[in-house]
Amino acid sequence: MNDFLENNWERLTSLWRRPEEGELSQEEKKILQQQFEIRQAMHGLGSHRYDVDNAWRKIQPKRGRKWMLSVCKYAAMFVLGVSLVYVVTRPEPEEKIVRAEVIKPGRLQAELRLGTGVRLALNEHQGVYSSENAGVEIVNDTVTGKVSYHVNETGMEDSLVFNTLIVPKGGEYSLELPDGTVVWVNSESALRFPEKFTSNRREVFLEGEAYFEVKKDANRPFYVHTEAGKVRVLGTAFNVCAYSNDRFWQTTLVEGSVMINQEEKEVLLKPNEQYQIDVRTGKAGLREVLPELYTSWRDGKFYFKAYTFEELVGKLERWYDFTMFYTSESIKNRRFSGVINKHEPLQDMLKFLEMTSDVQFNIKGNVVTASLKNNK
Repeated sequence: MNDFLENNWERLTSLWRRPEEGELSQEEKKILQQQFEIRQAMHGLGSHRYDVDNAWRKIQPKRGRKWMLSVCKYAAMFVLGVSLVYVVTRPEPEEKIVRAEVIKPGRLQAELRLGTGVRLALNEHQGVYSSENAGVEIVNDTVTGKVSYHVNETGMEDSLVFNTLIVPKGGEYSLELPDGTVVWVNSESALRFPEKFTSNRREVFLEGEAYFEVKKDANRPFYVHTEAGKVRVLGTAFNVCAYSNDRFWQTTLVEGSVMINQEEKEVLLKPNEQYQIDVRTGKAGLREVLPELYTSWRDGKFYFKAYTFEELVGKLERWYDFTMFYTSESIKNRRFSGVINKHEPLQDMLKFLEMTSDVQFNIKGNVVTASLKNNK
């Protein structure tokens, strides 16, 4: 599927770059880009195989840009519970979104709380800070959104001074721990960690969601503690989603191996596997997944497969910092699959949803109301 995206994007746009019709407009490019991202997100929804070369033979430049735009604009971008891609041509849907102001996407922002009680707004303070813990230097880069800890061999060997990185709604930030481990912390999350790790153990405490790339150290295992359990690793890349108000707690392994410790149970994960706990029932299980569906937030996108609308909105509310209200409970249970560029304004995403579903939206301030189109 990645080959489809990378190899055919230029092939398709070249069909439209003909002198008689001129270059694509930004709107046309945006629509076309969305289609390729949607096709990539659809990977894994079913066992269908697509003959791409045969499809290309059917798309001839003779058709013209207007026809191509019509096809791309209405290719099914959201699928309700089935793995099916289809093409339709129909009139432009009436735009229902009522706009009051633009709800902007999140940005690089976080607060660092030092063990001394000092609070630093990281998005406002570029520079180097010296901790009261001897030998610890804190470097913050507001451009890349990353705060790093550097430790010299001076000072007390095993002194534990804990700091906390707090990322609010509408924010994200990354952290390089003193051992070289890098952590990307998602919106509405907090990571508590020591300025120095001890000589035999590395431990951090997570509330919310974070993606870890753990530095290998066979002599010092790395532990991520959450309310639902802990993850033990030696060196690997994985995502932990453990929001207190979410129904599911999930650990998704990208590479390496991790051991999940839940009460008295231990479960070993292999790459492309996820361990999920239903917080309401306590039921837990291991399953094979496409990791990108759970880690793409780090790369600027939201991928979702057969999500209920309520689950989708839960993720969007954290990033865009808005509140959703429903005029019909049935809207919450509709299922969608697709991809969203998380750096676009919320209105663009809602328009995208309106074009491909029977839901419409009204925006007032940072409150969005969802209703059915036939309930006027």
